[in-house]
Amino acid sequence: MLITAIALVILADLYFVITTLVDLRPLNNITGATPAERRTEVLINGPIMLLPAVLLALAGGLRLPWLAMVGSGIELLVVLGGIALWWLPYLAGVTVPWATAGTGSSWAEMHARTYARTVIVVPRIGDRPRPNLEHMVLHALVLAAAVVGFLAATRL
Repeated sequence: MLITAIALVILADLYFVITTLVDLRPLNNITGATPAERRTEVLINGPIMLLPAVLLALAGGLRLPWLAMVGSGIELLVVLGGIALWWLPYLAGVTVPWATAGTGSSWAEMHARTYARTVIVVPRIGDRPRPNLEHMVLHALVLAAAVVGFLAATRL
């Protein structure tokens, strides 16, 4: 189960990096983001998203369940941050403060520029930005990694 958790973390991170840097239109729209925005996103979020795999591997090698819990906890924080970023504006009309950190634009502007013309499967709620399929898949992968990681920690 630990190997599965590690594989899910790595898969989620690879998916994130690929969908941030490679044009897979209409799943994503990397041309709507500046190269600096894409680079910053990968350089900041990529290592954070990979850290749980490192912690899970160390936990398995050292037989330290608490380390696997920490790694899975980080993975859970990543998915909660993603859900807050995408679902709060959609469901409650509230944008988290870090949504556009350092970009000089609002979440609604950034969404319209980079995500509005991607695959979106949820219905409109007024003019609120909607989560796109690309990020729904990412959040599902990260959530699965967190759950499997927690389960693996109980078996170390």
